[in-house]
Amino acid sequence: MRFKPWMKYTITGLCGVVIGINVGVWIGAPRQVTVEMPGATQAPSSNPTVATPEPANSITDPAKPAWEGLQQASASFLQTIFRTPVLNAQGKSVPMPTDKPILFSAPWCPFCKETEELLIKNHLMNRLTIVGVALNGGEPSEGIPARTVTNAAQAQEAFKLDWAHYGIRYPTDGILYAMPGTPIDQAVQSYPTFLIPHDGKWYVEIGYNSSVSFWKAVLG
Repeated sequence: MRFKPWMKYTITGLCGVVIGINVGVWIGAPRQVTVEMPGATQAPSSNPTVATPEPANSITDPAKPAWEGLQQASASFLQTIFRTPVLNAQGKSVPMPTDKPILFSAPWCPFCKETEELLIKNHLMNRLTIVGVALNGGEPSEGIPARTVTNAAQAQEAFKLDWAHYGIRYPTDGILYAMPGTPIDQAVQSYPTFLIPHDGKWYVEIGYNSSVSFWKAVLG
């Protein structure tokens, strides 16, 4: 049975929950417990746990002014993102680009898939830097197994396989990778997560947003 993106979210013991109308997000990787919103079938689970929310300023700073309804990214989060190198498709360590908005995507993540389909359909995907995270994860309910990813070639293969599984047709050569266990991989715990620059600041959008007009506005 296929669930609508806003009906389903995930809880782990390490991260908070992000829920919103027309917004879907996987939280934590790999996921341990799945909880269904009302109207959907609850997946079986043996000891469900409720997460302790992260501090409000771990990724966003609510005291900072918002742009397009977004929260400004916290200084500590930005420091982690922009001071930690990532790998390109050739396995070379490179700095995080700052010239485009950044999409942090897990290859197996259904809400990332929904987001990527929307962006591709509306010719917006090329306006982003895509950074792969949670590369060891999987989604059993979608028939996607967890993997062991230790290098860029394996990371790119994970995207190729999972995107093919979801029917996403888009080049993987330009994807960058935050390898498992690195500071970026540990800092980004919700998928998809966007970092969007505007007027010298960086703003955060978390989860699937179905509004095409929103994406056209924030991605230019």
